[in-house]
Amino acid sequence: MVEYLTNMNKRIRKLIINYKDKAILVTDSKDIYYLTSAGFDGFWLLLYKNNIFAITSKMVEGQVKHHFGDTAKITVILPFSDALAEICKKYKIKDVCIDISNTNIMVFDAISKKLLEHKINVSKITGLTNDLRIIKDKTEIENIKTACNIVSKVYENVKKQIVAGMTELDIHFKIEEEFAKNHVVASFKTIVASGPNSSNPHHISGNRKILKNDMVLIDMGCIYNGYCSDLTRIAFLGKITSMSEKVWSLVKQAHDMSLLSVEIGNKCSIVDSAARDVIKKAGFGDKFIHGTGHGVGLNIHESPSVSQNSKEILKENMVITIEPGIYIPNKFGIRIEDTVLVTKNGCEILTNTK
Repeated sequence: MVEYLTNMNKRIRKLIINYKDKAILVTDSKDIYYLTSAGFDGFWLLLYKNNIFAITSKMVEGQVKHHFGDTAKITVILPFSDALAEICKKYKIKDVCIDISNTNIMVFDAISKKLLEHKINVSKITGLTNDLRIIKDKTEIENIKTACNIVSKVYENVKKQIVAGMTELDIHFKIEEEFAKNHVVASFKTIVASGPNSSNPHHISGNRKILKNDMVLIDMGCIYNGYCSDLTRIAFLGKITSMSEKVWSLVKQAHDMSLLSVEIGNKCSIVDSAARDVIKKAGFGDKFIHGTGHGVGLNIHESPSVSQNSKEILKENMVITIEPGIYIPNKFGIRIEDTVLVTKNGCEILTNTK
C-alpha cells in the first residue's frame, strides 16, 4: 500500500502541476490505472489541487473504498455528470479539463451540458498522461520485460507443436492455453496467418489448414501486471522457397538496420527510414504498408509512433516495437517484430526468441 500511495501521489503531482486552478477529469481506465494502480474500471477520477475525488456507482463503491482508503473523497451519485457538477459547486471549481481523445463523444457532450448549466467551463485537452507514460520507470520496465519473457517462451513452446494439418485456430488456441498456464492474457487478438493469408497484416485466424511446406506468421503479445508485450515471428514448415527466403532475409536486414538506428536523440522517423530504405532499395517499397513500430506500455499501441511522419524524439526508457514487413498479395507476407527498450547504449531487445 505504501509503494502504491507513493507512486500515485508522485504521478498525480506531476500531472496537476501544469493545470494550476483547473480540475482534471480522468475517465480512461488505463490512465486511471497508471495514476492509481486501480486494476478495475467503472469509476472516474477528478483531480483538483490536493484533492482526489472518485466518482463511482454502487456496483464498484466497495472496491473503490478498499483501494483508496482515505486518499480519495468518494461520491456515489448517478449519472456521473451530476456527481461531477455537485463536486464542482461544493469546491468552487470553475474549470474542468477533459481529455477528448479518451472520452466518448456522447459522454463528453453530457458532461459539458451539465457543467455549463452551472456556469462551469469545460476545457478540451488531448493525451492527458502521454508525456508521463511515454517514459517507463523501473517497475514498468520490469513488468514489460516479464511480459516479453513470457511471450517469447510461449512462442517457443507453440512453434514446436505446429504441424501440417493443424488449422490457424488450432495454433491460436494453443497460444491461449499457454498464456493461461502462465497466468496472463493476450494483449491483443492473436494473429495466426498461414500461406497467402499472411499477406494481410491484420488477418483474423481462421480454419485454413497448415500445408506441408507452409509458412505461418504469428503476431502475439501478453499482459503482465497491466503491461504489454508484442512479438511477431515466421514459422517455416518443410522446404522454404527461394522467394520467401529472399524476402525473409530482406525483412530481417531492415529490422536489424532499424535497431541500429535506435539511439537517444534520434527522431522516430529516422528509425522508420532505416528499415524502409532497405526495403525500398530492394524494390519492395510499395509492399511495406505500415509504420515500423509503436510505443508499448499499458496499451499495446501508444506513444511514440515509429513512422515516416513522426516528429517524436527517442528518449531513454521508452519502449517501442520494431516491426518492418513485406506483403505480397495472395502469396505471402513476412513481418519480424521485437519489443525493445531505449537505453543509453542504443536499445535492449526484450523479446528474445528466434
